[in-house]
Amino acid sequence: MGIVDELDRIGALAREHGLWFHVDAAYGGFFILCDLVRHRFRGIEMSVSVVMNPHKGLHTPFGLGAALIRDGEHLYRSHYYTADYLQDRAFHRQELSPADVSPELTRHFRALRLWLPLKLIGVAPFRAMLSEKLLLTRYAWQRLQSTPGFEVGPEPELSILVFRYVDVEGDVDEFNRKLVEALRRDGTIFLTSTLIDNVYMLRLSILSYRTHIDTIDLAIDVIRREVEKLKIP
Repeated sequence: MGIVDELDRIGALAREHGLWFHVDAAYGGFFILCDLVRHRFRGIEMSVSVVMNPHKGLHTPFGLGAALIRDGEHLYRSHYYTADYLQDRAFHRQELSPADVSPELTRHFRALRLWLPLKLIGVAPFRAMLSEKLLLTRYAWQRLQSTPGFEVGPEPELSILVFRYVDVEGDVDEFNRKLVEALRRDGTIFLTSTLIDNVYMLRLSILSYRTHIDTIDLAIDVIRREVEKLKIP
């Protein structure tokens, strides 16, 4: 649902009990760039490790993920090894090879996919793009909330919202399953489903840099159209 856990409380508990505090911020971590929601990440600085995926929040080429570890020695002790066939390679702890701190010996130059756009255009365009997605998500949630027949989940914290159509006779869950299938067959928009407390909900994730307010209006129009089709006897 795109909800951020109470990182400060979890971090305090982890510190009190000597636990490894890991934050899975693969999808939402880069929203920390946005003033609108930065407060939700309070406590992330207490983490021992964080995962963030630039290919999601920053729209860099696919396959670029980042693991940030407070103490790199943990990575070295976990992944470094030597063997007879590696005895000729130079080894200097001051200049660690990426092969010494990850499972891969041979790897792509993935970091270039992140370094180059940041070098060329800076952080500001990414911050603006992510801020737009936050506002679009709230706009979509408010539109669905005010549309008769729709039930929405909690107000979104980041860029994911859940909803369903409830003004039907019979099984509401089954109607919404059919709605998801109808939307997939139509092909104009793509969304997924989820279960919340065993209740079937539609899940709308708004993150693409090509998504703007006209896209949201189109999506809601398509959803309403498919609802009306399904209600025809």
